Amino acid sequence: MRVIISSYYYPMVRINFSRFGFEEFFNCPFDRLEEEISRYSIHIKLQNSPQTPEERESYRNEIDRLTVLKYISQLRKGKLTKEDFSLKVALI
Repeated sequence: MRVIISSYYYPMVRINFSRFGFEEFFNCPFDRLEEEISRYSIHIKLQNSPQTPEERESYRNEIDRLTVLKYISQLRKGKLTKEDFSLKVALI
């Protein structure tokens, strides 16, 4: 007997990112992009857990920015297609 378990559909939330920022990091030297990713990663790791709503929002924004920078890096390396990128990031 075969049992099929259906999973719930969870809509993916797209991260808003400026078109200008995308163009800047997509066209910059690859070393600069990797330095920015490294800098943000270290900065996030060194933060204490955010306490206030403002700190939590700022922390979330920094994680979103780091995530988009990693997506741009994957896009430039050919590990992520433009279609997949546009499903994850909304350029505004």
